[in-house]
Amino acid sequence: MYTLRIIEETRESVDQPFDQVIENFELGSSYSRVNNGTREFSRIMDSNYPESNREGIESIICGENEKTFFVMKNEDHRVYSYFVMTESGKTFERLY
Repeated sequence: MYTLRIIEETRESVDQPFDQVIENFELGSSYSRVNNGTREFSRIMDSNYPESNREGIESIICGENEKTFFVMKNEDHRVYSYFVMTESGKTFERLY
């Protein structure tokens, strides 16, 4: 089983320290990563998220359990880290 760990760090201004939120989501026994700019990415976005702004999305993670997650690009006041973890808690892959 794979788990997606998302670490989101936000701050009000460059003079402020980052606040951190860590979330974990079960992906199932397999997952796919679909990068922005591919035909599959466009197909998924057109059919499931037609109103979403695609500019800030690096890729989409599709879990075996049919859940999807956006891998977002970093901004000045919001920084993301994405990891796929194994059942034992080890990092399988760093996504972004």
